[in-house]
Amino acid sequence: MARNRATSSANRGWSQRIGENVAVSSPGDHLDAALCRWDCAVDGPAMRGGMSVVVPVRPSDGSQLMLKLLDLDGATREALALRAFPPSASVRCIDHAVDLGALLLERLTPVSLAGAPVDEQIIVQARLARSLAVPAPWQIGRLSGTRLADHLNDLLCGAPDLLDGRVIDAARESLLDVASDDTATLTHGDLHTINVHKDDSGHWRVLDPNPHVGTIAFESHTVIVERSRLDEVIRAGGRELRRRLALFADVAEVDQGSAERFCQSRAVMSAPHEQARGAFRLAGDLRWMAEALTPPASVGSRR
Repeated sequence: MARNRATSSANRGWSQRIGENVAVSSPGDHLDAALCRWDCAVDGPAMRGGMSVVVPVRPSDGSQLMLKLLDLDGATREALALRAFPPSASVRCIDHAVDLGALLLERLTPVSLAGAPVDEQIIVQARLARSLAVPAPWQIGRLSGTRLADHLNDLLCGAPDLLDGRVIDAARESLLDVASDDTATLTHGDLHTINVHKDDSGHWRVLDPNPHVGTIAFESHTVIVERSRLDEVIRAGGRELRRRLALFADVAEVDQGSAERFCQSRAVMSAPHEQARGAFRLAGDLRWMAEALTPPASVGSRR
């Protein structure tokens, strides 16, 4: 009982500091409630993402876990995906507090895939994408229902001259293919190298999914567009870009043409988004990628 009172007091003060300094959907009292519900003590500094806070914790049995707070719907979707994914490829979700938007997760090591050589990164990401393509819970939305073509039109309104019209047309055609996709398996949805970590046994596993139901060929853009290596692939040129996409497609067991088309269409979507937020160099890099992956017959005069 004395431990619980002391831990509760320390946790409350810590969560108040988090609430003051981090913009998250779940308020500080959700953190206090989750720590109390799972009888956990804070075990280190928070890791902050755009939509969440992740806190290292220790429950009363002394094990090392992570407590993640995010919006209620996002927490539910993530819990559903993590429980559907094979534990050999994904962090385990130990518990989910539906009312708090809180997840109690296994703690992986801090070693991420970001430091590995490029081909190793792509091979690991592709293998994981294939492993995670399991039958999807019905509650998780389909890529085909996300109205991507309409979203592209909205993005282009803010950057009408950024991309050649024929490059845009090629992207629209691919996004319409997504709308008719009947794939019934999960995708991770955010398969960057920083979301792949080693476990204590040295195996690579994913965390932080943004799950949807659909073809894993849609992951090709996320795998190829790692900002730490984007300059490198641009210097190497279109042939190297396609080689990397071919490697991903081969290991992930998806059609290379589909991987190229979805990488192209997502580059077209990302370029105006990055320009709108002031990331002009990145927008230009994504424009290069979109043009490099547009079929020759569809390439306009812009360079």
